[in-house]
Amino acid sequence: MFASHGKCANPAGFQEPKARHRPSSLESSVQEISGIARGPRYDHYVAFSRVWSALLALLALGACNPEKSAQPNRDVSFENQTPGNFLAHGERLTFVLGCQGCHGKGMTGNKWDDDPAGYGIMWASNLTQAIPSMNDQQLEALLRRGVHPVRGDLWVMPSQMFQHLSAPDMKALITYLRTLPTAGTLSPPPAPGPKARAEIAAGRYKPAAAMVIELRDVLPVDAGSQVSRGRYITSVTCVECHGPKLEGGAGEEGTIPDLIVAGTYTPGEFERFITTGVTPGNRKIHPLMVQVAKSRFSHLAPNERQALYGYLHARAILPK
Repeated sequence: MFASHGKCANPAGFQEPKARHRPSSLESSVQEISGIARGPRYDHYVAFSRVWSALLALLALGACNPEKSAQPNRDVSFENQTPGNFLAHGERLTFVLGCQGCHGKGMTGNKWDDDPAGYGIMWASNLTQAIPSMNDQQLEALLRRGVHPVRGDLWVMPSQMFQHLSAPDMKALITYLRTLPTAGTLSPPPAPGPKARAEIAAGRYKPAAAMVIELRDVLPVDAGSQVSRGRYITSVTCVECHGPKLEGGAGEEGTIPDLIVAGTYTPGEFERFITTGVTPGNRKIHPLMVQVAKSRFSHLAPNERQALYGYLHARAILPK
């Protein structure tokens, strides 16, 4: 959960990304994709669709090698399947962006780590209780800049990803969140344990606002305007686990592949994989990716899935 990041020294155990190349065969790529090893907190990560330790190591690599990429086209958004209906669009985005997976059904909160002697006790907040106390500007600042209006710092909040949401998508998301019926009680603030405090003190673990700044200009490569929507989708979804440039890496929980592997899939194979988690040849992959496909990417519109494939395929065949 609290993996090393924020310094330019290579984190322990991190494998440097391989030079960009197109995989030689579908089989070798699928073997790479299935390389995430089961770890001691595996069930937790599956439940909340987060591979935080590997993710934070990947964010470290992006922050330590801050090559700027062209900003995504701000005119690109997810497809609003009900034009003018921000409510339905926003509800769908809570699935696609992982809000439902982390904050729980009804967004009433989840205790997703309970390790007082180690990393501490961490909650995904009860949004039905927290949101009514914020105005729209404060809520957008929390989502996009990682700044909480009361306690300041946010931890393990993917604002470095949400900062790239388009204005229409952010409006739709906030519009829907405003409709959540109040339930349950306020979630407690995070209580970092000794391991977390040590990493914070050493500068290896940083709050969301700091990661927003460090990774603002570190984005998936621009593969051309014709695949700009697909690139936008990766910048607010795939980067969460595969790193800010989609180059993968390794962390405490195992290895995550460079998404260049998507270049070996046919459109039909990708459509099946991204909605069901079933790979070509029914190869076994990490159950977390299966969970993400079913609970998040299955909510992408057909045109969005095609755009995502188009971008990942174009990225895979870019010259080195």
